[in-house]
Amino acid sequence: MISFRYLLFLISGLIIFISCSTNEAPKTILSEEQVKEPLIDANKKRLKVENRKIEEYLKRRKWNMELTGSGLRYLIYEKGGGEQVDSGKTVVINYNVNLMDGTQCYSSDIDGTKGFVAGKGEVEDGLDEGVFYMQTGDKAKFILPSHLAYGLMGDGDKVPSHSVLVYDVELIDIK
Repeated sequence: MISFRYLLFLISGLIIFISCSTNEAPKTILSEEQVKEPLIDANKKRLKVENRKIEEYLKRRKWNMELTGSGLRYLIYEKGGGEQVDSGKTVVINYNVNLMDGTQCYSSDIDGTKGFVAGKGEVEDGLDEGVFYMQTGDKAKFILPSHLAYGLMGDGDKVPSHSVLVYDVELIDIK
């Protein structure tokens, strides 16, 4: 769902746009509620389209993934059987991150392994959630809808705005 921060950002931008687009004083000032509802409706429609694209992607690949309440999809395709991830523990992963069109964004082969504290919000929400389904040695695929990845803004580098991310993850260590 759209966060309050993003909603405030959009409302502020709309107000600045309206006030800067004319030399005359605005004749109508929109209330927060008048702006909020159309934005929420537009976001719901965008999420439906995004979910449909994800479902088509899964169907083409014949991936039967679990769906969490947040919208994360995951598949543990190789069991390692080691220690389960706990909140506050540092996890170390190998990873490949792609867009749904196959464009590679990041890879541990190029960028090195990634370590982060599970449950502390140091990485994308979907990755942070996904590792809790894993044990050391597991290999998994995660599909992060845009709201669990980099959302409205992208990452400012290789991930564009509103991008769904496909993670291939290997949990190599828990510290």
